[in-house]
Amino acid sequence: MKRPLKVLHLITGLSSGGVENMLYKVVTRYDRERFNPVVCCIKSGGAVAESLKAEGIGVIMMNRMRGHGFDWRAVLEIQRMLKQVSVDVLRTHQYHANLYGRIAGRLAGVPVIIPSFHNLYRSPDKPKMHRRLINRFLASWSDRLVAVSDAVADDIVRYDGIRRERIRVIHNGIVIEDFRPSIKKAKAREVFGLPEKRWIVGSVGRLTPQKGHEFMIKAVKGLKEVALAIAGDGPLRRRLKEVAHKEGVECYLLGTLDQKKIPLFLKALDIFCFPSLWEGMPSALLEAMASGLPVIATRISSNMEIVGNAGILVDTGAPEEIRDSIERLMGSEEMRKNYAEQASKKAERFSIENTVREYENLYLEVLKEKGLQ
Repeated sequence: MKRPLKVLHLITGLSSGGVENMLYKVVTRYDRERFNPVVCCIKSGGAVAESLKAEGIGVIMMNRMRGHGFDWRAVLEIQRMLKQVSVDVLRTHQYHANLYGRIAGRLAGVPVIIPSFHNLYRSPDKPKMHRRLINRFLASWSDRLVAVSDAVADDIVRYDGIRRERIRVIHNGIVIEDFRPSIKKAKAREVFGLPEKRWIVGSVGRLTPQKGHEFMIKAVKGLKEVALAIAGDGPLRRRLKEVAHKEGVECYLLGTLDQKKIPLFLKALDIFCFPSLWEGMPSALLEAMASGLPVIATRISSNMEIVGNAGILVDTGAPEEIRDSIERLMGSEEMRKNYAEQASKKAERFSIENTVREYENLYLEVLKEKGLQ
């Protein structure tokens, strides 16, 4: 019997975040008879590192990149580690891990190197020229490039000059069944201290300018029967509280919720609003759709890719469009039900099982092309 293929994932850090949580969901669902995953963190660990260890996944902490300049010692340490672990497939995530990992992987002679790109380059501005040049050069040391959405793939083509056929789009996935809890809406609201007799419009995301929460607050000004609930924390927390107070909006800022509580939070909502200015592949939007919520999302490429006709799309920075959409949904039970059903059905295309199988098939495809499988 052949030994399982050693797949090593290299990432900068392993604190709780979108990319880190997605990595956890993928590596813990590999077919362990065929794939043996290991995760290496260039900096230090965190909550996701501990969760991976609890699932029996090997985690290596390098404790490098402590300064601001390029850390050549990190490259050499990663190179030595790759040789020691006897890696068959190297997966790297995000800019710094893609940079250090591809150089080290090349020096170590790793058979297959596949970098992953999780965000748009223009977030919000065009990428720095040196990053574009580095990514273009290192693409020649990559067997495939993975983008988590067509929007991200388009950016790689546009800014790095990479041929589209070298890029494989593999969407992020979610655990569909987790977002269909049996708890009643009233009980879910009680858990978070939310009012029972209000229309509750909610969102999930860090409190940063990217997420556009301020437009959402301004959209419900004067709608006395509506309350807002936002799960997430960040530098704009104080600013958003001030705006809500000024506009007379009942707004609950719940802070960062444990991932296991997100399904309960979504159950407490009537409408999900996602007013982001840019996104790579927003899992929060997928999770809301899987929960069977009618969604309002901004008309940006990644949101359009996910939502399609299964929700209401509005322009970025347009609170009046958000308000109009909320009022339309509040006024029509049939519309709410229709969008909720479409969203729930559309979300099933993005199951974590589909995501994992696509990655596994990609590894085998590239190894076969190279005569290694």
